[in-house]
Amino acid sequence: MGGALAEVFLEEFYHREAFGIITTHYANLKILANELPCAQNANMLFDEKSLEPLYKLVLGQAGSSFTFEVAQKNGIPYGLINRAKKKIEVGKVRFDKTIATLQKERSKMEKTSQNLKEEESKVREESKKMETINAKIKQKLESYQELYDSNQRLIYMGQKIEDIAEKYFNSKNKKDLIGEFLKIVEVENSKRKKATVKEVQQKQAIQKEIVKEVTVKVDAIRQEKKEKKRIVIPPEKPKPILKVGDRVRMIEGKAIGTIDKIEKTKAIVNYGVFTSTVNISQLEYVQP
Repeated sequence: MGGALAEVFLEEFYHREAFGIITTHYANLKILANELPCAQNANMLFDEKSLEPLYKLVLGQAGSSFTFEVAQKNGIPYGLINRAKKKIEVGKVRFDKTIATLQKERSKMEKTSQNLKEEESKVREESKKMETINAKIKQKLESYQELYDSNQRLIYMGQKIEDIAEKYFNSKNKKDLIGEFLKIVEVENSKRKKATVKEVQQKQAIQKEIVKEVTVKVDAIRQEKKEKKRIVIPPEKPKPILKVGDRVRMIEGKAIGTIDKIEKTKAIVNYGVFTSTVNISQLEYVQP
């Protein structure tokens, strides 16, 4: 790089020393920034299709001014743009085009990365929701299982008491009766765990809530079954027995005639202009 260009760069640098930032469209200054230890290139990302800024700074890469792209977007004729390109050094045009391409790719990658982050965030939220739902379902299943086991135990004990009562009914032996009852009580007590009054109350409250919830659902099922039983299909009205002289027509037919004669399952129907022999099952009665 020439000394004059370095002087321009340093003059611009010291002019903005308070901020330490230089904004430029000069390609030579962008190249020079890579050679100086005290300088670093940077650019602002943008939407590669609309050329709208994304307001995000990227360090380490020079940016493009997108002179020709902006001109084309604003309706400048292609001929005039091509003439302007010819007046600029080929190397500078290629350099700026390369920067523009890299900047577009970086912007595209940035948008893709942002979309992926958003999708990842949504997946995390959905995953948390599913975990919460699964935990609630698991808790309910455990509660229902405890209620089921408790009821099964009571049914078993009821059956045992029924057996003991039947034995006592036949033998009238009170000693055996008391012994059997004591066995049941001892077995049940061996399964019990000592709990505080507060723990017992909490367990009873939880069980009461579960029973209430199950009762509501069972009542709804019973009501639905009752409603289904109430739906009664009305019986079909019996077809009138046809006889001679009745006005009739073919089922889904329009022509109406009168029955002149009935022979077993056949009827001779007089339509005025002609008569026809028809199966009685194919006729329907017409009100006079």
